[in-house]
Amino acid sequence: MTEYTITHPFLTWVVFGAFGSAGAILFTLVAWQLLKLHALAQGYRRSAMRWIMFGCMFLFSAAWFSCGVGGTPGNLLSPDPATHDPAVAGGVALLSIVLSVPGWGCLLVGQWRLLRGARSDQATGSA
Repeated sequence: MTEYTITHPFLTWVVFGAFGSAGAILFTLVAWQLLKLHALAQGYRRSAMRWIMFGCMFLFSAAWFSCGVGGTPGNLLSPDPATHDPAVAGGVALLSIVLSVPGWGCLLVGQWRLLRGARSDQATGSA
């Protein structure tokens, strides 16, 4: 078993910790705002908020998995070859892509629902 606190430079832990924490906090704030919008929205706007929230969840998960660059923060960035695990890195990269594609798809569907609803509102003269 590799002792990761020894094989990784201190700066790696600081950078991954700071940006990982900032990302988690920002995602929480985005989710909170979307949930407040969802509570106020009606009709197509409410449906669009759901799709957008699912997209954000998938994209956050994809980013979270990819940020480790092959496992425990920065395994492939470590100068110690004992921490390098190409199989784990490949799996994490695949998982990141697998999660990001539905994320972008959900965002696209959410935007499409908003656009279609706005055009319908415009055509009927409702707000």
